[in-house]
Amino acid sequence: MKKMIGLILVVLAVMSVSAQLVSVDDLAKMVKDPAVIVIDARPAGDYMKTHIDGAINIDASTLCNATPVEGSLKPAAELAKIMGSHGVARNSKIVVYCKTGVNAGRVYWILKYLGVSDVSMLDGQMDAWFAARKPITKNPKKLTATTFTPAVNAAINADKAYVKSKINTAVLVDSRKKEDYAAGKIGNAISVPSDDMLTGSKLKPATELAKLFAAVPKDKEVIIYCKTGVTAGFTYFVMKSILNYPNVKVYEGAWVDWNH
Repeated sequence: MKKMIGLILVVLAVMSVSAQLVSVDDLAKMVKDPAVIVIDARPAGDYMKTHIDGAINIDASTLCNATPVEGSLKPAAELAKIMGSHGVARNSKIVVYCKTGVNAGRVYWILKYLGVSDVSMLDGQMDAWFAARKPITKNPKKLTATTFTPAVNAAINADKAYVKSKINTAVLVDSRKKEDYAAGKIGNAISVPSDDMLTGSKLKPATELAKLFAAVPKDKEVIIYCKTGVTAGFTYFVMKSILNYPNVKVYEGAWVDWNH
């Protein structure tokens, strides 16, 4: 019976991963479906040079503030207005990609924060699409504007006050580069650089990812931070959608806010 239960859990985990991480071949089929919205999260200049045929562009940086704290998230109402102007609704089926996964991870987390349930990420990002010789274009795609009604999931977001209140009880994960972590960290944060989760632009297998997070217990609340809130979103995707950590938050103000 125990073996059967274990097998069922493994199957469910694989199904969960496949639902959140989309292969190039699967996206090539999905992009033709008018019910699927593919979001290119790269800067507009990169999108205009070449992008996946059928993708719209929502630059991850346009969802964040430059001041007073660099990278801090815009208010939910403003984010909803931006999404709606691009034709994205809360019940849309969405696949997001970028160059390395970092911007895509940021947009993924923001969409989850706004209450979108059906969001996936392209495995291997734009590099994998190029390598597979799938259709690309320079022509931008525009969708008809719609109304995005947010259902904010505050449980996956943390501000400075919350981090301070949990600094001795939650597990902090620092997704910055090792040298940044060595120069200073929040509390007793554990270093898991986002770069270590990738081979090129492709996500490492779940078994290897699990080893990277071996020091992070699953029965504790986890708060992820980085420098400006960007790589933390990608780490959130890995921990929540691939490794099935149950209680994960992003400190979206990040290291910049902590020292502000």
